[in-house]
Amino acid sequence: MKTCNCEELDLDTLPGISKIVCLDVTESTQAVAREMAMEGTAEKTLVLAETQTGGRGRQGSEWESGPGGLYMTLLLKPETGLKFLPDLSVLSGEAVAETLTGLYGIKTRIKKPNDVYAYHPRRRKWLKIAGILTESSSINREASWLLLGVGVNLNNKLKLATAVSVNAITGKQVSREEFLQEFFRVFWLHYSSWEYSSLSKS
Repeated sequence: MKTCNCEELDLDTLPGISKIVCLDVTESTQAVAREMAMEGTAEKTLVLAETQTGGRGRQGSEWESGPGGLYMTLLLKPETGLKFLPDLSVLSGEAVAETLTGLYGIKTRIKKPNDVYAYHPRRRKWLKIAGILTESSSINREASWLLLGVGVNLNNKLKLATAVSVNAITGKQVSREEFLQEFFRVFWLHYSSWEYSSLSKS
């Protein structure tokens, strides 16, 4: 696990993030964040990696994690019951979809519970562009911590014919920092609404 330079990422421009851990190569950001959560690391810590050697999606499926993509895990400690946690995966996918459409004009749709698909106009197909992975630990039916893993194909080259990147659709290199700034702006709006509504239903 090697650290990488995060100077281009300004905490002041990433809404709601308390700390950034930026890695060059790691097995998975989820594994690193899990270890940190178990050690009692502060909420809203973001783990980012340039590449992952063992990135995984839902049910253990492999997630291509080459250079140029966005691979991150956010450590959260929501005040909510476990029964509401599945909703977080969907709302996070919606935040990714809104960001892709807002920044790049890409048509998106959610494949529940955790995938985001984008329409490739030249290939005339819906292809996977992002995935969400959530994991939690609980005490007395309350979530003690929650890991939100997000992988988005930005500029990375892909082997799978069923996947696509923003670069492949737009023909342009896109900024990871710009995506992160917009994603977190949208995400926290969804998150605060979800946390509030789940508390009121508890």
